Amino acid sequence: MTNFFTQILFVPIYNMLMYLVAVIPGHQVALAIIALTLIIRILLLPSSLKASKSTIEMQKIQPLLNAVRTKYKKDQIKMSQEMQKLFKEHKVSPYGSCLPLIIQTLVLIIFYRVILIGFNLDHLNLLYSFVPKPSEINLNFFGVNVSKPDLWVLPITAGIFQFLQAKMMPQPPQSKNNKDPMAAMNKQIIYFFPLITVFIARVLPAGLAIYWVLTSIVMILQQWYINNRYKLGFFAKFPEVPLSELPEYTLDDSSTEEGTEKHAEHKNIIKADEKRKRAKGVEITVRRKR
Repeated sequence: MTNFFTQILFVPIYNMLMYLVAVIPGHQVALAIIALTLIIRILLLPSSLKASKSTIEMQKIQPLLNAVRTKYKKDQIKMSQEMQKLFKEHKVSPYGSCLPLIIQTLVLIIFYRVILIGFNLDHLNLLYSFVPKPSEINLNFFGVNVSKPDLWVLPITAGIFQFLQAKMMPQPPQSKNNKDPMAAMNKQIIYFFPLITVFIARVLPAGLAIYWVLTSIVMILQQWYINNRYKLGFFAKFPEVPLSELPEYTLDDSSTEEGTEKHAEHKNIIKADEKRKRAKGVEITVRRKR
């Protein structure tokens, strides 16, 4: 199995990188990594855009999914069936964003292997016959050896861009007074994951940090395009969902005192909305008659 992945994934990317090193003036490995990263991002762009759109569509129906979880919390089979109905009705796949994420993870692992062992001239036997062998390999990038860890500049830069990318990811729309533990966890991840990125980038080769930084920049531009297209703003904030627009079973169990109060509030809000709509309709009718 290891040999299969080596031949199918590692060797082609290694050859692409070494080809770029051979043809780029000065045989700069860092420039080759940047060029290869852009090539990979362009190849992944269609599936990546599709995954981003799928994520937004999933977040849009999150209040309805929460409603189903609340209503059928004691019946897992029924809950699963109702969720599948929602996915089918809204034409959303819960796994739509998985494939690009898996591919990106594989590419990251392959890049790690390539940068870790690939720049030793002993591995040039892995090159295809039509790929020119570089006469020399320049590992320097503004004073940093890309085959060794950089302790500060690149890791911190990677963490900053990772944080910005995470902040731009769409979060599910919330109802007012909503206390969803998943929402709180998502907020913690936004701050936690960039810190992990910094620590990981400090122990990995600097070339991998360059790949990480550039990938984050491309993903930020892509997410900016998606957020603008869906009119979500730069940080992709969905508007709060009024209680009157959610099914009654999104509220807590009415058997508790708090749940009873929320149900009463829910009904009052619906009645008030209906009165406003009727009043608005009467006002429009009167104006037309005048």
